[in-house]
Amino acid sequence: MQYRTKPIQLEAVKYEGKVIPEFAQGRTTPRSGEQAVNVDTDEGERVCRNGDYFVMTDGGQLLVRGGTIFEAIFESLS
Repeated sequence: MQYRTKPIQLEAVKYEGKVIPEFAQGRTTPRSGEQAVNVDTDEGERVCRNGDYFVMTDGGQLLVRGGTIFEAIFESLS
């Protein structure tokens, strides 16, 4: 059997070491000595590093996705 993903829309912000998106405020803590943050996601605690994406799904879930994987799966609408 073959499958494909259903079309979804989500909000995502690429992390470049400084700005935490508003939808992730209050759910991050800096990692000592790294340009990364710990994120309390709906999948458990994850590390968001430079080039990764903060993702808010249309169902309200906060996720972190690696930049390479995110950019292979999603394209910008704007």
